[in-house]
Amino acid sequence: MAMTWQLPIDPELKDEAIRNRTERSCAMNSDHGNVQSPRTGSQNLFLTLHRMLDGVVWEDVQAEFRYDPASPLLVRLTFLVTHGPQVTWYVGRDVLHEGLRSVSGTGDIQVWPTYIGEQTTVWMQLTSEEATVVFEMSARPLEEWLDHTYRSVPAGSEMARCDVDRFLAGLLGGEPGLDSPHIR
Repeated sequence: MAMTWQLPIDPELKDEAIRNRTERSCAMNSDHGNVQSPRTGSQNLFLTLHRMLDGVVWEDVQAEFRYDPASPLLVRLTFLVTHGPQVTWYVGRDVLHEGLRSVSGTGDIQVWPTYIGEQTTVWMQLTSEEATVVFEMSARPLEEWLDHTYRSVPAGSEMARCDVDRFLAGLLGGEPGLDSPHIR
């Protein structure tokens, strides 16, 4: 299913959004929850993201960040859209982690921090053939959650947990591997 969000991205629009959101930055939603499944060991974060519609209009979108130690390089990001289909993206865990401190990612997924006073937020831009969308979120819950995933599977040890043969078989149409890392 194609993503239906339409948002033209212009660097000046991003700059304008940063300037025009001072009142929102003070009220950034920090409600989040961490859930760990005892059966699979997967770790979830539910977080409210703020989708930029234009420089002054925003829409709150609930999102679930899911980390499964069995797929240690990826975070499954599902947008829990109230009126419409759920949209899922797979994001490199390292891209999210690096995006807390500096610009991270190339191509379809980019993540970068913004500092306003004492508060740090994280911006994420997702680009597909159909659309480009930009989200802002509070950095603190994402950072705490990512730190938890790195305690579970330390950086540098991910490949020891990967079944490369199974993954490749799934990509080539054999035994099911990872879901396609594209929009659903």
